[in-house]
Amino acid sequence: MTQPALFISHGSPMMAVQQSVTSDFLTSLGQTLKTPSAIVIFSAHFDIANNGITHDIVITAGNAPQTIHDFYNFPAYMYQIQYPAPGEPALANTIAQLFSTKGIKAVLDVKQGWDHGVWIPLRLMYPAANIPIVQMSINTRLGAKTMYEYGQLLAPLRDQNILIIGSGGISHNLPEIFKKPPTPNRFQMVREFTQWVEQTLLAHNTFALLDYLNQAPHVLFNHPTQEHFLPLFAAMGAGTNEVEKIFSDTEMDILTLDAYKFT
Repeated sequence: MTQPALFISHGSPMMAVQQSVTSDFLTSLGQTLKTPSAIVIFSAHFDIANNGITHDIVITAGNAPQTIHDFYNFPAYMYQIQYPAPGEPALANTIAQLFSTKGIKAVLDVKQGWDHGVWIPLRLMYPAANIPIVQMSINTRLGAKTMYEYGQLLAPLRDQNILIIGSGGISHNLPEIFKKPPTPNRFQMVREFTQWVEQTLLAHNTFALLDYLNQAPHVLFNHPTQEHFLPLFAAMGAGTNEVEKIFSDTEMDILTLDAYKFT
């Protein structure tokens, strides 16, 4: 059974407890897809670029990773939520060996848990928490092309009933949410950027997408930091030429939560 590769936007942590059109979409997505034997996921919140790590990628390899509550100033009950999905050390080792054959330094981490870019969407998609997960780090220092190549290396796993997911956000400018007064024309800047992403993806213009920092309109307004956009490239690399936009919504006026499927 062949699984798709997905890019999903995980939104606010409150999505874990508050119903929204995005949470409804993720719930229905999990019910629509064929049940995978395992999930490999890249999350925006596992960026190793600035933490002193010198290798290229970190792969979770624990049997029972903990749920990480990596957010601040939320209601106390949010920090009690658990998502006890198992890890898959054998698959993690297989991936590390695959990367090693291409000269990529991969480190297996038995202590790393599921950050909220993993457990919030997967808790909605697969509430039973019974599908094994391997989480892959991203690296904003290495950029889009590298993330795309990582996805390409993982693409054969899709034929083994393994679902590959990039979890981030099509636009992600948190400081703008709280800015007083707001930036003029911010809605237009978000719209122009997200339309460019959609049009460029559907046109299969991989070169332009990988060069998005130079070609996309208002890119630094939509992504002052790049970590929420990079998981898209892993999903792209793991897919083929078929891409479909499967969801669109905007949260807090300017955080775009679009989702794409690559088959």
